[in-house]
This record gives sequence, C-alpha cells and structure tokens, in this order.
Amino acid sequence: MNNEFYLQEFIGNNVIIKDSPNPNNVNIKGKIVDETRNMITIYSKGKICKIPKEKTIFTIEFGNEMHNINGDFIRIRPEERTKEKRKIYKKIRRYDKNEKYRLGY
Repeated sequence: MNNEFYLQEFIGNNVIIKDSPNPNNVNIKGKIVDETRNMITIYSKGKICKIPKEKTIFTIEFGNEMHNINGDFIRIRPEERTKEKRKIYKKIRRYDKNEKYRLGY
C-alpha cells in the first residue's frame, strides 16, 4: 500500500469529512484553506469550518483520486510532515496490524 499521500500538502485540495466524534462535522464538503498541528480549516458553503484532526477520517482529493486519511496519523505540523514520515508510517503500520488482529486476519 502506497501511503505517500500522507506526506502531501493538503491546502487547496477538496475534502469530505467521512467520520468524526462530532456528528455535525460528518459530510462537510469543501476546500482546505489552512492546517495546523491539530486542526484543518475548511471553506464550505461560504463558511469557515475548523475541524479537529483527532479521531476524524478525511477523504481528500489528490489529482483525480480520493484518499481516506486518518487525522490521528497527521497530527503533526504540516511543515514537519515530511521530516517525520517515519513516525507517520509507524502509526499507519501499528493501526493496520491492530485492524488485522481485530478482524481476525
């Protein structure tokens, strides 16, 4: 599985919130206008929405492809994301391993 899109710049890309601890945030669609360590700011329907990354699943468009991104994996400053790719990949591997165990694979 290629996870290079976790290291990409997100600002300017279209996004849909697939899952969130706050049910009001689910299905928000818009364009990412800012990103911090803990938040993604989305411009949607004439409003600015600040969505916490923690426990949120984002579907972000890269080119013509849509990718689901777990916000817990990208809770890092965007400018440090490429420097910290080992940590990001470690989180992804740990999550994948736990999912396989939980599902009985």
